Amino acid sequence: MNYVVLRTHARIADLLTQEQMQTLADARDVDDFLSKLMDTPYGAVTLDDESRPDIALERVFYRKFIERIEKIVELTPRKIGEFLMGYYQMRFEVVDLKRILRGKYSDASEEEIRVSLIPISPYMVASYEDMVEAGSLEDVVDMLRGTPYAGVAERMPLYEEYDALWPLELTLNYINASAILEAVKQLPTGDRRIVRKLVELETDVENVLIAVKQRGHKHEALDVEELFPATYGVTVSQLKDIIEAENLRPVIQGLGSPYAEILGPIYTGDVALIRTYLRLAKYDHVTASRSADEYGFNVIMAYLVYSEIEKDNLVGLAWGKAQGLSPKELLKYVVIPRG
Repeated sequence: MNYVVLRTHARIADLLTQEQMQTLADARDVDDFLSKLMDTPYGAVTLDDESRPDIALERVFYRKFIERIEKIVELTPRKIGEFLMGYYQMRFEVVDLKRILRGKYSDASEEEIRVSLIPISPYMVASYEDMVEAGSLEDVVDMLRGTPYAGVAERMPLYEEYDALWPLELTLNYINASAILEAVKQLPTGDRRIVRKLVELETDVENVLIAVKQRGHKHEALDVEELFPATYGVTVSQLKDIIEAENLRPVIQGLGSPYAEILGPIYTGDVALIRTYLRLAKYDHVTASRSADEYGFNVIMAYLVYSEIEKDNLVGLAWGKAQGLSPKELLKYVVIPRG
């Protein structure tokens, strides 16, 4: 294990620095971004779709991140490697399932859905392509029956009642969180906390965002416990308070740290900034865990979280450059490495 940790420390040192991230943010446009990217470990990048450089670059950055996961897994003991692969494979698959459902909901073309998917092989479903080619959202949900995602089908009445995707997406979040929290039990007791906290933070923040969407909507006999089958640091009672509050600010502040800080932009409706603050909270959590144990699993998990944040930063910068946003506008949504 010591060898793995030493190799991981070296990989952390190879992640993009503050200066490199700032340089990429300062790029004039996508071409300049690609030119500046050549001076980083990413090197020369070839786009498979020059008409949509933002989507093409997202795929590049996901492939790089997946490559990093695979290299770490090759080094780790078997149980840890199996856990990490399962953690990320399901995480990515849930993202792809959400993108397919959103595409069907919005009547996107098959090609639009197809190119939006993370470039991975199916993990717990038979085929993404069959879902992409399905005639409707309902057909996609039917394909999830008999898989670990079968619970999505049970939420279709809520989907129909609210005419919204969030009941289905919330269920996918819950299934993913439950599976990770079960899988983490295979790790030594001391290694579980760092993963549990990551899962709980993400689940709680997504729950709050859904609760905020329910404010002002009058539904008969709203069953908050049914809406939120998994809660951790933010309780069902607190979610109910959010839905019913006339003034949201004191309720959010009453959630305490780190939720009050993460959710600060909720008052202006800036969900993208909330997700940035969530990434920052995850960054701080794994950094503190790494500092507490520089020679264990915490270092490996910290490296992977840093890498995922770097991927998210680069995806955001690529999208911003394609949209013509200024460096100041972009850096607001970037979690800059702290050296």
